[in-house]
Amino acid sequence: MTRLVDQDRIEERQVVPPTEFDRYADTYSEKINHVLSVWGQEQEFFTRCKVPFLLEAFDAVRTEQALRVLDVGCGVGLIHPYLAPSVDELHGIDVSQESISLAKRNNPSVQYLAHQGETLPYDDGTFDCAYAIGVVHHLSPKQWQGFISDMVRVVRSNGVVLIIEHNPLNPATQSVVRSCELDQGAVLLPSWKLRRLMAAAGMVALDVRHILFTPFDRPVFRKLDRLLAWLPMGAQYVVSGRKSRIAADVGQAPCRNA
Repeated sequence: MTRLVDQDRIEERQVVPPTEFDRYADTYSEKINHVLSVWGQEQEFFTRCKVPFLLEAFDAVRTEQALRVLDVGCGVGLIHPYLAPSVDELHGIDVSQESISLAKRNNPSVQYLAHQGETLPYDDGTFDCAYAIGVVHHLSPKQWQGFISDMVRVVRSNGVVLIIEHNPLNPATQSVVRSCELDQGAVLLPSWKLRRLMAAAGMVALDVRHILFTPFDRPVFRKLDRLLAWLPMGAQYVVSGRKSRIAADVGQAPCRNA
């Protein structure tokens, strides 16, 4: 069965009021870079370091059909120039209309949508892969399970869901989060907690990798990340898994709330 994304139909029913994130759309990178300057790198470096993990996930679900990927909480789409050439359809969704407007200007090949509903405005099994980078910690812990379960819902059977988050066990990460006004009120969750939430949402073959053990931009340090991925001390971590057939058969992930 062909999976279609009717972007025009979805956009017609969206009325997105202003959010706090709208205030930061134009200065997002500037504020992040100010906080990161003490570590000797800008946001672009940390964005680039995540690309190989996403491309690996895309390759894992690639078939003869069009490859459709969803970025949940995409912000201004900073990572999309690195990803768009590798997929047939890249979609980005965010609560901030201002962020989406900026993302559209910078990445015309990506399909964007501003949306603030409790569930994603896509049909079950629409995408081959859905990912979220640094989004979960902005949500209330009561929302974590429902958010992840809805990501799983919109992915096809055996599709991949991948989430990248800050590691609360890393002192440098804690310092950055405390210093960043965009992260006020953030609740960091450890990798084991996120893995458990994803399992409850119907994900199997779960993989946890810790990344960014150093802020140095040389290949040898990215190789070091790979070697130390098991050690829960990297600045961030990646949790990925496949949507189980059981979750697909019931039409949604088995657990909506925790």
